[in-house]
Amino acid sequence: ATALQGYLIAAPSVFRAGVEEVISVTIFNSPWEVIVQAQLVAQGEPVVQSQGAILDKGTIKLKVPTGLRGQALLKVWGRGRQAEEDPLFHNQTSVTVDGRGASVFIQTDKPVYRPQHRVLISIFTVSPDLRPVNEKVRSASKTDPRGSRMIEWRHLKPFCCGITNLSFPLSDQPVLGEWFIFAEMQGHTYNKSFEVQKYVLPKFELLIDPPRYIRDLDACETGTVRARYTFGKPVAGALTINMTANGVGYYSHEVGRPVLRTTKILGSQDFDICVRDMIPADVPMTSVDGSQQVAFDDSTPVQRQLVDIRYSKDTRKQFKPGLAYVGKVELSYPDGSPAEGVTVQIKAELTPKDNIYTSEAVSQGGLVGFEIPSIPTSAQHVWLEVFQELEDYDVSDSFGVSREDGPFWWAGLMAQRRRRSSVFPWPWGITKDSGFAFTVRRGNGTGGDDRPSEPEPPAGWWPLH
Repeated sequence: ATALQGYLIAAPSVFRAGVEEVISVTIFNSPWEVIVQAQLVAQGEPVVQSQGAILDKGTIKLKVPTGLRGQALLKVWGRGRQAEEDPLFHNQTSVTVDGRGASVFIQTDKPVYRPQHRVLISIFTVSPDLRPVNEKVRSASKTDPRGSRMIEWRHLKPFCCGITNLSFPLSDQPVLGEWFIFAEMQGHTYNKSFEVQKYVLPKFELLIDPPRYIRDLDACETGTVRARYTFGKPVAGALTINMTANGVGYYSHEVGRPVLRTTKILGSQDFDICVRDMIPADVPMTSVDGSQQVAFDDSTPVQRQLVDIRYSKDTRKQFKPGLAYVGKVELSYPDGSPAEGVTVQIKAELTPKDNIYTSEAVSQGGLVGFEIPSIPTSAQHVWLEVFQELEDYDVSDSFGVSREDGPFWWAGLMAQRRRRSSVFPWPWGITKDSGFAFTVRRGNGTGGDDRPSEPEPPAGWWPLH
Protein backbone atom coordinates (compact mmCIF):
# COMPACT_ATOMS: atom_id res chain seq x y z
CA ALA A 1 0.00 0.00 0.00
CA THR A 2 1.23 3.48 -0.81
CA ALA A 3 1.20 6.00 2.03
CA LEU A 4 -0.88 9.10 1.46
CA GLN A 5 1.08 12.18 0.46
CA GLY A 6 0.35 15.69 1.68
CA TYR A 7 1.81 18.93 2.98
CA LEU A 8 1.50 21.37 5.89
CA ILE A 9 2.47 25.05 5.69
CA ALA A 10 2.66 27.38 8.73
CA ALA A 11 3.23 31.13 8.35
CA PRO A 12 2.67 34.23 10.54
CA SER A 13 -0.63 36.01 10.06
CA VAL A 14 1.15 39.36 10.47
CA PHE A 15 4.36 40.20 8.60
CA ARG A 16 6.52 43.15 9.66
CA ALA A 17 8.23 45.46 7.18
CA GLY A 18 12.00 45.12 7.07
CA VAL A 19 11.93 41.76 8.87
CA GLU A 20 12.88 38.37 7.48
CA GLU A 21 9.81 36.21 8.05
CA VAL A 22 10.02 32.40 8.23
CA ILE A 23 7.54 30.00 6.59
CA SER A 24 7.58 26.41 7.85
CA VAL A 25 6.86 23.61 5.33
CA THR A 26 6.30 19.89 6.00
CA ILE A 27 6.00 17.35 3.15
CA PHE A 28 4.45 14.00 4.05
CA ASN A 29 5.60 10.71 2.53
CA SER A 30 7.58 12.15 -0.38
CA PRO A 31 10.45 9.92 -1.62
CA TRP A 32 12.32 12.88 -3.13
CA GLU A 33 12.93 16.54 -2.50
CA VAL A 34 10.18 19.02 -3.38
CA ILE A 35 11.01 22.49 -4.69
CA VAL A 36 8.85 24.88 -2.63
CA GLN A 37 8.38 28.50 -3.73
CA ALA A 38 6.87 31.32 -1.64
CA GLN A 39 5.79 34.71 -2.96
CA LEU A 40 4.37 37.83 -1.30
CA VAL A 41 2.00 39.84 -3.51
CA ALA A 42 0.89 43.39 -2.66
CA GLN A 43 -1.59 45.37 -4.78
CA GLY A 44 -1.42 42.70 -7.48
CA GLU A 45 2.36 42.87 -7.85
CA PRO A 46 4.89 40.39 -6.41
CA VAL A 47 7.18 42.23 -3.99
CA VAL A 48 9.39 39.37 -2.79
CA GLN A 49 9.79 35.66 -3.40
CA SER A 50 12.06 32.81 -2.35
CA GLN A 51 12.40 29.05 -2.85
CA GLY A 52 14.13 26.00 -1.44
CA ALA A 53 14.37 22.22 -1.78
CA ILE A 54 12.62 20.43 1.10
CA LEU A 55 12.64 16.77 2.07
CA ASP A 56 10.23 16.03 4.93
CA LYS A 57 10.63 19.36 6.80
CA GLY A 58 12.18 22.75 6.05
CA THR A 59 11.73 26.52 6.01
CA ILE A 60 11.47 29.27 3.41
CA LYS A 61 12.53 32.81 4.37
CA LEU A 62 11.04 36.01 2.93
CA LYS A 63 12.63 39.42 3.58
CA VAL A 64 9.68 41.84 3.68
CA PRO A 65 10.56 45.19 2.05
CA THR A 66 10.59 48.29 4.23
CA GLY A 67 7.79 50.77 3.67
CA LEU A 68 5.28 48.02 2.91
CA ARG A 69 2.07 47.97 4.94
CA GLY A 70 -1.53 46.82 4.69
CA GLN A 71 -2.98 43.61 3.25
CA ALA A 72 -0.93 41.25 1.09
CA LEU A 73 -1.28 37.77 -0.42
CA LEU A 74 1.10 34.93 0.46
CA LYS A 75 1.36 32.28 -2.27
CA VAL A 76 3.12 28.93 -1.80
CA TRP A 77 3.47 26.09 -4.32
CA GLY A 78 5.57 22.98 -4.71
CA ARG A 79 6.83 21.06 -7.76
CA GLY A 80 9.06 18.14 -8.58
CA ARG A 81 12.70 18.13 -9.64
CA GLN A 82 11.81 18.87 -13.25
CA ALA A 83 10.79 22.46 -13.98
CA GLU A 84 8.32 21.34 -16.66
CA GLU A 85 6.35 19.21 -14.21
CA ASP A 86 2.98 20.40 -13.01
CA PRO A 87 2.87 21.78 -9.44
CA LEU A 88 2.37 19.11 -6.78
CA PHE A 89 0.40 21.57 -4.66
CA HIS A 90 -0.55 25.24 -4.59
CA ASN A 91 -2.10 27.39 -1.89
CA GLN A 92 -2.47 31.02 -0.85
CA THR A 93 -3.69 33.10 2.09
CA SER A 94 -3.99 36.76 3.03
CA VAL A 95 -1.63 38.30 5.57
CA THR A 96 -1.30 41.71 7.19
CA VAL A 97 1.93 43.65 6.78
CA ASP A 98 2.75 45.87 9.75
CA GLY A 99 4.90 48.80 8.71
CA ARG A 100 6.78 48.70 12.01
CA GLY A 101 9.92 46.75 11.45
CA ALA A 102 11.17 47.87 14.85
CA SER A 103 9.59 49.06 18.08
CA VAL A 104 10.54 52.22 19.96
CA PHE A 105 10.48 52.70 23.73
CA ILE A 106 10.98 56.10 25.37
CA GLN A 107 12.20 56.50 28.95
CA THR A 108 12.83 59.52 31.20
CA ASP A 109 15.00 59.49 34.29
CA LYS A 110 12.14 60.76 36.52
CA PRO A 111 8.35 60.94 36.29
CA VAL A 112 8.14 64.44 37.83
CA TYR A 113 10.43 67.43 37.26
CA ARG A 114 10.74 70.85 38.84
CA PRO A 115 11.62 74.14 37.13
CA GLN A 116 15.28 74.37 36.03
CA HIS A 117 15.65 70.59 36.09
CA ARG A 118 17.32 68.84 33.15
CA VAL A 119 15.19 66.14 31.51
CA LEU A 120 17.19 63.07 30.47
CA ILE A 121 15.66 60.92 27.70
CA SER A 122 16.60 57.48 26.40
CA ILE A 123 15.11 56.06 23.20
CA PHE A 124 15.39 52.29 22.70
CA THR A 125 14.82 50.65 19.29
CA VAL A 126 14.38 46.87 19.15
CA SER A 127 13.41 44.28 16.57
CA PRO A 128 10.33 42.04 16.94
CA ASP A 129 12.49 39.50 18.79
CA LEU A 130 13.64 42.30 21.17
CA ARG A 131 17.15 42.55 19.77
CA PRO A 132 18.69 46.05 19.54
CA VAL A 133 18.35 47.77 16.16
CA ASN A 134 20.81 50.51 15.19
CA GLU A 135 18.38 52.31 12.93
CA LYS A 136 17.95 56.07 12.78
CA VAL A 137 15.03 57.73 14.53
CA ARG A 138 13.57 60.06 11.92
CA SER A 139 12.62 62.78 14.40
CA ALA A 140 12.02 63.48 18.08
CA SER A 141 10.31 66.46 19.67
CA LYS A 142 9.06 67.85 22.97
CA THR A 143 5.76 69.68 23.53
CA ASP A 144 4.46 71.54 26.58
CA PRO A 145 0.95 71.14 28.07
CA ARG A 146 -0.36 73.79 25.66
CA GLY A 147 0.75 71.72 22.66
CA SER A 148 3.59 74.08 21.68
CA ARG A 149 6.65 72.34 20.24
CA MET A 150 9.60 73.45 22.36
CA ILE A 151 12.47 71.53 20.72
CA GLU A 152 13.00 69.05 17.87
CA TRP A 153 15.77 66.63 16.89
CA ARG A 154 16.11 65.03 13.44
CA HIS A 155 17.79 61.89 12.07
CA LEU A 156 19.00 60.57 15.39
CA LYS A 157 21.39 57.64 15.14
CA PRO A 158 21.83 55.30 18.12
CA PHE A 159 25.31 55.53 19.61
CA CYS A 160 25.23 51.85 20.61
CA CYS A 161 22.95 48.88 21.01
CA GLY A 162 19.86 50.65 19.71
CA ILE A 163 20.03 53.38 22.39
CA THR A 164 19.74 57.10 21.68
CA ASN A 165 20.24 59.60 24.53
CA LEU A 166 18.81 63.12 24.59
CA SER A 167 18.49 65.86 27.18
CA PHE A 168 17.16 69.39 27.56
CA PRO A 169 16.83 71.87 30.46
CA LEU A 170 13.62 73.34 31.80
CA SER A 171 13.41 77.09 32.30
CA ASP A 172 12.85 78.73 35.66
CA GLN A 173 9.19 79.34 34.76
CA PRO A 174 8.03 76.45 32.57
CA VAL A 175 4.41 75.67 31.84
CA LEU A 176 3.28 73.36 34.63
CA GLY A 177 1.45 70.16 33.79
CA GLU A 178 1.89 67.16 31.51
CA TRP A 179 4.62 67.36 28.85
CA PHE A 180 5.09 64.93 25.94
CA ILE A 181 8.07 63.51 24.06
CA PHE A 182 7.40 62.23 20.53
CA ALA A 183 9.62 59.96 18.41
CA GLU A 184 8.93 58.98 14.78
CA MET A 185 10.38 55.89 13.10
CA GLN A 186 9.30 53.95 9.99
CA GLY A 187 6.18 56.08 9.72
CA HIS A 188 5.00 55.37 13.26
CA THR A 189 4.95 57.87 16.13
CA TYR A 190 5.62 56.95 19.74
CA ASN A 191 5.17 59.17 22.80
CA LYS A 192 6.03 59.41 26.48
CA SER A 193 4.66 61.86 29.06
CA PHE A 194 6.13 63.40 32.21
CA GLU A 195 5.01 65.99 34.76
CA VAL A 196 6.44 69.43 35.49
CA GLN A 197 5.39 70.76 38.90
CA LYS A 198 6.47 73.31 41.45
CA TYR A 199 8.57 72.01 44.31
CA VAL A 200 6.61 69.57 46.47
CA LEU A 201 7.81 67.60 49.46
CA PRO A 202 8.77 64.05 48.52
CA LYS A 203 6.02 61.59 49.35
CA PHE A 204 6.78 58.55 51.45
CA GLU A 205 4.82 55.65 52.87
CA LEU A 206 4.66 54.60 56.51
CA LEU A 207 4.04 50.94 57.34
CA ILE A 208 3.42 49.29 60.72
CA ASP A 209 4.50 45.67 61.23
CA PRO A 210 2.73 44.52 64.41
CA PRO A 211 3.28 41.15 66.11
CA ARG A 212 1.00 38.38 64.87
CA TYR A 213 -0.64 38.17 68.30
CA ILE A 214 0.13 38.90 71.95
CA ARG A 215 -0.11 36.00 74.36
CA ASP A 216 0.50 37.52 77.79
CA LEU A 217 -0.89 40.81 79.06
CA ASP A 218 2.14 41.22 81.31
CA ALA A 219 4.71 40.68 78.56
CA CYS A 220 5.90 43.21 75.99
CA GLU A 221 6.06 42.47 72.30
CA THR A 222 7.97 44.26 69.55
CA GLY A 223 6.49 46.12 66.60
CA THR A 224 8.28 47.80 63.70
CA VAL A 225 7.60 51.00 61.77
CA ARG A 226 9.04 51.33 58.24
CA ALA A 227 9.27 54.59 56.31
CA ARG A 228 10.43 54.79 52.68
CA TYR A 229 10.04 57.23 49.85
CA THR A 230 8.14 56.05 46.80
CA PHE A 231 11.44 55.57 44.98
CA GLY A 232 12.78 53.30 47.74
CA LYS A 233 15.08 55.59 49.75
CA PRO A 234 14.67 55.30 53.56
CA VAL A 235 13.12 58.30 55.34
CA ALA A 236 14.88 60.03 58.23
CA GLY A 237 12.86 61.98 60.77
CA ALA A 238 11.04 62.06 64.11
CA LEU A 239 8.59 59.26 64.91
CA THR A 240 5.71 59.49 67.40
CA ILE A 241 3.86 56.31 68.36
CA ASN A 242 0.45 56.55 70.04
CA MET A 243 -0.87 53.26 71.44
CA THR A 244 -3.95 52.47 73.47
CA ALA A 245 -5.82 49.40 74.69
CA ASN A 246 -9.32 49.00 73.35
CA GLY A 247 -11.79 47.01 75.47
CA VAL A 248 -10.02 47.07 78.84
CA GLY A 249 -13.25 46.36 80.70
CA TYR A 250 -16.43 44.40 80.13
CA TYR A 251 -17.58 46.58 77.25
CA SER A 252 -15.59 46.78 74.04
CA HIS A 253 -15.84 50.57 73.74
CA GLU A 254 -13.91 51.19 76.96
CA VAL A 255 -10.47 52.55 76.07
CA GLY A 256 -7.39 52.49 78.26
CA ARG A 257 -4.82 55.18 78.92
CA PRO A 258 -2.89 56.12 75.75
CA VAL A 259 0.85 55.46 75.61
CA LEU A 260 3.04 57.90 73.66
CA ARG A 261 6.58 57.23 72.51
CA THR A 262 8.79 59.55 70.45
CA THR A 263 12.01 58.47 68.79
CA LYS A 264 14.18 59.02 65.73
CA ILE A 265 13.82 56.87 62.62
CA LEU A 266 15.98 56.13 59.61
CA GLY A 267 14.10 53.76 57.35
CA SER A 268 12.78 51.56 60.16
CA GLN A 269 12.44 51.60 63.94
CA ASP A 270 11.38 48.96 66.47
CA PHE A 271 9.14 49.82 69.42
CA ASP A 272 7.79 47.94 72.46
CA ILE A 273 4.10 47.14 72.84
CA CYS A 274 3.11 46.71 76.49
CA VAL A 275 -0.70 46.75 76.58
CA ARG A 276 -3.54 44.44 77.64
CA ASP A 277 -6.05 43.94 74.83
CA MET A 278 -6.75 44.72 71.18
CA ILE A 279 -4.14 47.22 70.09
CA PRO A 280 -4.69 50.11 67.71
CA ALA A 281 -1.39 51.86 66.99
CA ASP A 282 -1.73 55.41 65.62
CA VAL A 283 1.64 56.44 64.17
CA PRO A 284 2.26 60.00 62.93
CA MET A 285 5.72 60.81 61.58
CA THR A 286 7.46 63.94 60.35
CA SER A 287 10.51 63.59 58.08
CA VAL A 288 13.50 65.90 58.19
CA ASP A 289 12.17 67.78 55.16
CA GLY A 290 8.90 68.58 56.93
CA SER A 291 6.49 66.17 55.23
CA GLN A 292 4.18 64.11 57.42
CA GLN A 293 2.38 60.78 57.14
CA VAL A 294 0.10 58.90 59.55
CA ALA A 295 -0.37 55.13 59.67
CA PHE A 296 -2.84 53.12 61.75
CA ASP A 297 -2.99 49.45 62.62
CA ASP A 298 -5.46 47.55 64.83
CA SER A 299 -4.83 43.99 63.69
CA THR A 300 -3.07 42.53 66.77
CA PRO A 301 -5.35 40.59 69.15
CA VAL A 302 -4.19 40.09 72.73
CA GLN A 303 -4.68 36.52 73.91
CA ARG A 304 -3.89 35.03 77.30
CA GLN A 305 -5.54 31.99 75.79
CA LEU A 306 -2.89 30.73 73.39
CA VAL A 307 -4.93 27.85 71.95
CA ASP A 308 -8.45 28.21 70.60
CA ILE A 309 -10.48 24.99 70.89
CA ARG A 310 -13.77 24.52 69.05
CA TYR A 311 -15.91 21.65 67.88
CA SER A 312 -15.63 20.87 64.18
CA LYS A 313 -18.54 21.61 61.88
CA ASP A 314 -19.05 17.92 61.14
CA THR A 315 -19.40 17.00 64.84
CA ARG A 316 -23.03 15.92 65.34
CA LYS A 317 -25.21 17.60 67.95
CA GLN A 318 -27.41 14.53 68.40
CA PHE A 319 -26.68 11.07 69.71
CA LYS A 320 -28.44 7.71 69.84
CA PRO A 321 -28.55 6.00 73.25
CA GLY A 322 -26.76 2.66 73.29
CA LEU A 323 -24.52 3.53 70.33
CA ALA A 324 -21.06 5.02 70.11
CA TYR A 325 -20.60 8.73 69.47
CA VAL A 326 -17.74 10.10 67.33
CA GLY A 327 -16.65 13.73 67.50
CA LYS A 328 -13.80 16.01 66.57
CA VAL A 329 -12.35 19.27 67.89
CA GLU A 330 -10.17 21.80 66.10
CA LEU A 331 -7.27 23.59 67.81
CA SER A 332 -5.64 26.74 66.48
CA TYR A 333 -3.41 29.56 67.62
CA PRO A 334 -4.72 33.16 67.69
CA ASP A 335 -3.41 33.81 64.19
CA GLY A 336 -5.48 30.90 62.83
CA SER A 337 -2.62 28.44 62.29
CA PRO A 338 -3.22 24.81 63.44
CA ALA A 339 -2.04 24.00 66.98
CA GLU A 340 0.20 20.95 66.80
CA GLY A 341 1.05 18.66 69.74
CA VAL A 342 -1.40 20.18 72.24
CA THR A 343 -2.79 17.78 74.87
CA VAL A 344 -6.51 18.14 75.56
CA GLN A 345 -8.98 16.22 77.71
CA ILE A 346 -12.48 15.22 76.69
CA LYS A 347 -15.08 14.53 79.37
CA ALA A 348 -18.74 13.49 79.05
CA GLU A 349 -21.24 13.44 81.96
CA LEU A 350 -24.91 12.65 82.38
CA THR A 351 -24.95 14.76 85.56
CA PRO A 352 -22.14 16.66 87.28
CA LYS A 353 -21.36 13.51 89.29
CA ASP A 354 -22.14 10.84 86.71
CA ASN A 355 -19.13 10.63 84.39
CA ILE A 356 -19.46 8.24 81.46
CA TYR A 357 -16.32 9.06 79.47
CA THR A 358 -12.90 10.63 80.02
CA SER A 359 -10.10 10.70 77.48
CA GLU A 360 -6.85 12.51 76.74
CA ALA A 361 -5.46 13.11 73.26
CA VAL A 362 -2.73 15.06 71.48
CA SER A 363 -3.59 17.23 68.47
CA GLN A 364 -2.21 16.36 65.05
CA GLY A 365 -2.55 18.94 62.31
CA GLY A 366 -4.74 20.99 64.64
CA LEU A 367 -7.32 18.18 65.04
CA VAL A 368 -8.27 15.81 67.87
CA GLY A 369 -10.77 13.04 67.32
CA PHE A 370 -12.59 11.15 70.06
CA GLU A 371 -15.16 8.38 70.38
CA ILE A 372 -17.53 7.74 73.29
CA PRO A 373 -17.97 3.95 73.13
CA SER A 374 -21.53 3.75 74.38
CA ILE A 375 -24.07 6.17 75.79
CA PRO A 376 -26.58 4.72 78.30
CA THR A 377 -30.00 4.05 76.84
CA SER A 378 -31.59 6.11 79.61
CA ALA A 379 -29.64 9.25 78.66
CA GLN A 380 -31.56 12.22 77.35
CA HIS A 381 -28.87 14.89 77.63
CA VAL A 382 -25.10 14.66 77.87
CA TRP A 383 -22.73 17.42 78.99
CA LEU A 384 -19.61 17.36 76.82
CA GLU A 385 -16.52 19.33 77.87
CA VAL A 386 -13.18 19.72 76.10
CA PHE A 387 -10.43 21.48 78.02
CA GLN A 388 -6.68 21.91 78.34
CA GLU A 389 -4.78 21.59 81.63
CA LEU A 390 -2.47 24.56 82.14
CA GLU A 391 0.00 25.38 84.90
CA ASP A 392 1.24 28.87 84.11
CA TYR A 393 -1.86 30.71 82.98
CA ASP A 394 -5.54 30.19 82.52
CA VAL A 395 -7.05 29.62 79.13
CA SER A 396 -10.33 31.14 80.35
CA ASP A 397 -8.81 34.52 81.19
CA SER A 398 -9.91 35.69 77.76
CA PHE A 399 -12.24 34.15 75.25
CA GLY A 400 -14.60 35.36 72.57
CA VAL A 401 -15.69 35.24 68.98
CA SER A 402 -13.78 35.90 65.77
CA ARG A 403 -13.29 39.36 64.29
CA GLU A 404 -15.74 38.51 61.53
CA ASP A 405 -18.49 37.45 63.95
CA GLY A 406 -18.31 40.25 66.46
CA PRO A 407 -16.16 42.16 68.99
CA PHE A 408 -13.44 40.51 71.02
CA TRP A 409 -14.41 39.98 74.70
CA TRP A 410 -12.23 39.13 77.64
CA ALA A 411 -12.74 38.60 81.33
CA GLY A 412 -11.01 41.73 82.59
CA LEU A 413 -7.65 42.27 84.21
CA MET A 414 -8.75 41.15 87.69
CA ALA A 415 -10.53 37.95 86.62
CA GLN A 416 -10.07 35.03 88.99
CA ARG A 417 -7.80 32.37 87.53
CA ARG A 418 -8.99 28.79 87.08
CA ARG A 419 -6.51 25.98 86.59
CA ARG A 420 -8.87 24.01 84.37
CA SER A 421 -11.59 25.42 82.18
CA SER A 422 -13.45 24.94 78.96
CA VAL A 423 -12.26 26.90 75.98
CA PHE A 424 -14.83 28.65 73.79
CA PRO A 425 -17.77 26.51 75.06
CA TRP A 426 -20.36 25.72 72.39
CA PRO A 427 -23.92 25.55 73.81
CA TRP A 428 -25.99 23.06 71.82
CA GLY A 429 -29.74 23.45 71.76
CA ILE A 430 -32.20 20.60 72.35
CA THR A 431 -33.81 19.07 69.28
CA LYS A 432 -37.45 18.47 70.10
CA ASP A 433 -37.95 15.92 67.34
CA SER A 434 -35.38 13.44 68.58
CA GLY A 435 -35.22 14.43 72.21
CA PHE A 436 -31.47 13.81 72.21
CA ALA A 437 -28.84 16.50 72.20
CA PHE A 438 -25.46 17.27 73.60
CA THR A 439 -25.10 20.42 75.63
CA VAL A 440 -21.92 22.05 76.86
CA ARG A 441 -21.29 22.10 80.59
CA ARG A 442 -20.31 25.57 81.72
CA GLY A 443 -21.32 25.12 85.35
CA ASN A 444 -23.22 22.83 87.70
CA GLY A 445 -26.93 22.49 86.99
CA THR A 446 -29.31 23.54 89.74
CA GLY A 447 -32.17 21.27 88.73
CA GLY A 448 -33.21 18.46 91.05
CA ASP A 449 -34.00 15.91 88.35
CA ASP A 450 -32.44 14.66 85.14
CA ARG A 451 -33.70 17.58 83.09
CA PRO A 452 -30.97 20.07 82.18
CA SER A 453 -31.05 23.38 83.99
CA GLU A 454 -29.68 26.69 82.72
CA PRO A 455 -25.90 26.57 83.34
CA GLU A 456 -24.37 29.24 85.54
CA PRO A 457 -21.11 30.80 84.34
CA PRO A 458 -18.12 29.98 86.56
CA ALA A 459 -16.50 32.71 88.63
CA GLY A 460 -14.32 34.98 86.57
CA TRP A 461 -16.08 34.15 83.28
CA TRP A 462 -18.06 36.55 81.18
CA PRO A 463 -20.72 35.74 78.62
CA LEU A 464 -20.14 36.13 74.90
CA HIS A 465 -22.13 38.84 73.12
